[in-house]
Amino acid sequence: MKARATWRSTPGNVVIYALILICSAIFLFPMYLAIVNSLTAWYSPPTIVPTGFRWENFAYATTLIAFWRFMRNSVILCLISLATATFTSGLVGYAFARIQAPGRNVLFMIVLSTMMLPGIVTQIPTYILFYKIGFIDTYWPWILGGIGGNAFFIFLYRQFFSAIPKELEEAARIDGCSIFRTYWSIFVPLSFPVVATVAVMNFQNTWGDVITPFMYLRQDHYPLATALSMISYQANGSKQIISQVSIAAGIIFMIPVLVTFFLGQRYVVEGIVTTGVKG
Repeated sequence: MKARATWRSTPGNVVIYALILICSAIFLFPMYLAIVNSLTAWYSPPTIVPTGFRWENFAYATTLIAFWRFMRNSVILCLISLATATFTSGLVGYAFARIQAPGRNVLFMIVLSTMMLPGIVTQIPTYILFYKIGFIDTYWPWILGGIGGNAFFIFLYRQFFSAIPKELEEAARIDGCSIFRTYWSIFVPLSFPVVATVAVMNFQNTWGDVITPFMYLRQDHYPLATALSMISYQANGSKQIISQVSIAAGIIFMIPVLVTFFLGQRYVVEGIVTTGVKG
């Protein structure tokens, strides 16, 4: 029988748990302020102590603007990004890990070097390119960007695939499997932790992206992150922003990210840890 772990009240453990509690309180305090102020009356000053529980502010957050249409646009962009970047990054990572080709390591270093280039540097040239082609106000920038893969995701896949024993790949070749069949039937089923890691990171990056949709899409096609940044909550005939409803909308916007992270955090940790393990 396994011995049950017991917590010992040593000075070191007390200090560690006290620091954890303090740090947790610091990180949770902004969330507490957001919830408290989202439930106060309209146009009331910010407060720390709850002064009311106006749950209708969350209903107004979804009715004063086309909230659900913007959320649908966010879901579409996330699905496109997940279907392209997650798949193609895995293919490229598999090629770098298992296919012997001249200049493979040099190409891999070039791919990694793109991670050091700030995204803002390539945004304007990319926008000009898509504008010349005629892809403005379409989803093609996300489709083509996803097909191109992501350098960090390629790195995760490459490291994970490098740790898989070569005997599995050799057995698949003996059975007559092609390179793609080996990847799809052998490597993909074994790589669920890294696939889940890439999917969670990809979803969070796309869901919270404000700048890229603002550059390529019209207001009707904005995702929720861009819409909440560009469109103000105002009552009929008033130019004053209803900050309480805006905060409530932000909390609703944050829920899918929290749910996705808590559902996939175990796989994220496992996927990142196993990328550094060589078999």
